[in-house]
Amino acid sequence: MQMSLLAIDVGAGTQDILLFSPGVPVEGSVKMVLPSQTVIVAGRIDRARASGKDVFLKGPTMGGGACAAAVRRHLEAGFAVYATAAAAATINDNLERVTDLGIQVGERAPPSTQLIETGDLDLSSLQRAFELFDLSLPREVAVAVQDHGFSPHRSNRLARFEHLAAAMEAGGTIEAFAYCRPPENMTRMQAVKGYLESCGFRPLLMDTGPAAIFGASQDARCLEPALILNFGNGHTVAAILWEDRITALFEHHTHQMTPQKLDYFLEELCRGRLESEHVYRDGGHGAFIKSVPQEIRSVLVTGPRRGEFPFLGWLRTAVAAAPAGDAMITGCLGLVEAWKRKDSLWR
Repeated sequence: MQMSLLAIDVGAGTQDILLFSPGVPVEGSVKMVLPSQTVIVAGRIDRARASGKDVFLKGPTMGGGACAAAVRRHLEAGFAVYATAAAAATINDNLERVTDLGIQVGERAPPSTQLIETGDLDLSSLQRAFELFDLSLPREVAVAVQDHGFSPHRSNRLARFEHLAAAMEAGGTIEAFAYCRPPENMTRMQAVKGYLESCGFRPLLMDTGPAAIFGASQDARCLEPALILNFGNGHTVAAILWEDRITALFEHHTHQMTPQKLDYFLEELCRGRLESEHVYRDGGHGAFIKSVPQEIRSVLVTGPRRGEFPFLGWLRTAVAAAPAGDAMITGCLGLVEAWKRKDSLWR
């Protein structure tokens, strides 16, 4: 019997979900686009504040973004925020900085405090939703999250990019970016892994950037060597995919990009001249170049903020990736491709 896979691409705004079963066309597979857990947790914090309640955050470390902003709003409004150490690491790896914000870190909170559970996944809710349609969750689950790595005393931009560079040094294939056992200091991936295993699932983890790059490459219009960009809500990743490997890559923050700056970085990347220090000094994460081709045959864009950048310069011939006719599942399809190589990853 062929196994099925639940692929979940966790973003800052949405979690995109694909139930993949070999033999079932992707176009006819079960797909869902739901608010991400950070948005859901933020809403619960905001509702607690509207009800005049302090909150107690308890659960695994998760992505910050919306929920971290809601915590700050709660504190600014004069309410107390309690959090376990794991949940508090969502705000900052350095728990001294967390307590400096006014968050009280500990394993208990006053009984009157509203408990809010943290974590990038809520599989019990997904299971209930699936059961409404006579579906069940498969045992194997692949998840993409954006992990900055544990770096309490140095730039998390550097810590994050070191892992991307290490994967490229290891060959740049999709297997190099996928983990059944993530590095110990990738605490967000570790939290997802621990949660899945505690629920009886078999996990596979990837970063959202490479998952989107490899997923977008499945668009029939992708001709290698290809330049593929993922415009996320937080990060923009540009990569050259050549012979099914990422051979050059840079990562920056989307809100710091302008069309002119983006085109300059793409020019330097594709010519093999972009220096990591240059990107970092500009406020980005870095660049890594293993090799570049003489010619780029196609340019593809994906991600929720791809529409904010005009198709000029290197993007003048770009197409919006829509593998299997769906722009929302590029990250999920990257996870599926990694999962197809699971035998080597789970050895």
